[in-house]
Amino acid sequence: MGAIEVTLRHRSVAWRTSGRKNGWVNSSALVSPSPADRPRRRPRNRKVLILRAAGELFLRDGYHATSLWDVADAVGITSTAIYRHFRSKEDLLARTLFAHLEQIETRLAGLDGVRSDPDAVLRELAGLALEMRGVPALWQREARNLARPVRRELLHRVGRLAGTLAGIARAWRPELDPADADFLGWCALSVLGSPSYHAVRMPRPEFEWLLRRLIHAAFAAPLHPAGDGTAPRPHRRLDLGSRRERVLAAATRLFHERGYTAVGIEEIAEAAGITGPTIYHHFTGKAEILAAVLGRGVEWMRLYTSRAFAEGRTPREVLDLLLTSYVDVTLDHPDLIGILVSEVIHLPPEEARKYRRIQRDGIDEWVRLLREDRPPAERAAWSPAAARVVAQAVIMMVNDLTRLPPMRRRAHLAADIVSVGRAVLFVR
Repeated sequence: MGAIEVTLRHRSVAWRTSGRKNGWVNSSALVSPSPADRPRRRPRNRKVLILRAAGELFLRDGYHATSLWDVADAVGITSTAIYRHFRSKEDLLARTLFAHLEQIETRLAGLDGVRSDPDAVLRELAGLALEMRGVPALWQREARNLARPVRRELLHRVGRLAGTLAGIARAWRPELDPADADFLGWCALSVLGSPSYHAVRMPRPEFEWLLRRLIHAAFAAPLHPAGDGTAPRPHRRLDLGSRRERVLAAATRLFHERGYTAVGIEEIAEAAGITGPTIYHHFTGKAEILAAVLGRGVEWMRLYTSRAFAEGRTPREVLDLLLTSYVDVTLDHPDLIGILVSEVIHLPPEEARKYRRIQRDGIDEWVRLLREDRPPAERAAWSPAAARVVAQAVIMMVNDLTRLPPMRRRAHLAADIVSVGRAVLFVR
């Protein structure tokens, strides 16, 4: 159940602002100036201020709920002034996302490269993961609002970052074939992106060291030999007879593919094979459908959590069962996991708080089990904060790898994710 806490906190992922409830903003990343600091005359860096404000607002409220007027107000300019720099809101989103990628690429270009010093590259990436905390969440949630060619270019460049990490994996394990190195590169990228989905605070050197240590553990995990004949796991979609279940299935797919705001009731009804008014026999509106979908996710988590505690005899066995079950659920229901990652910000505040509370309780169990798995002599040094970073890294790795189309075609994907997840969970 705790495995989806990270997906239910987009109003609070790694950002803290004064005067806003339930929010965190990293002042070194996407932050707009306060009203008192708004410039009275046109600043030379106005374009940068617009990009920062847009990034914060898109992350906090979502692309569809943010207007150009909102961005202009955060910067202290008129909305007309934005058009001097950006053609449209979609152009502003694209330029915001690409600006962060360019910052990462520029920093990496200043290094000697993976082959000459892989550790230096990994140190730089771990530092960037904390400096740009929140940016991966923005990439994941809002890239689907870009035009297809722009989205392909963004994903291609994110893939190049995974390729850089794959190069580090091969530098440390020369025997890896390209497919396995690519798999481990994506695992490492998920670990680096995971701080964007929680608000754990640790001393920066300790935090960076822990992220690097988790990646070392992931790269050392044993993988199944490539090409031994096991077929990739299909994406299940059942033909459900109940109208209510058909509505939930259709809404889950559409919300994941296009986003909650971009999907209308009539489109859900059409996808479910019913008329629009019929939906209201089962749900009062779209928000209730979203809450029901999220409730279905919580039901899955409660089921496998209770089973793990019933069958596991030690903290390590329970954690292993939690991990294995979560991988199975995400592979069978990738659309549901996508909604848990991206759409909770659209719930009414009270509903959102309820789901965050449920998931906080669940992730606390992962943290407790991780600490109890440590020998008594090590337990005092293994802080709850460190254990939470580890748990969230594994959870995000599962969420990401099970939804990447190239990875879903990988034979033994479930077993390999579990193997890497174990290596990260039980890192020493």
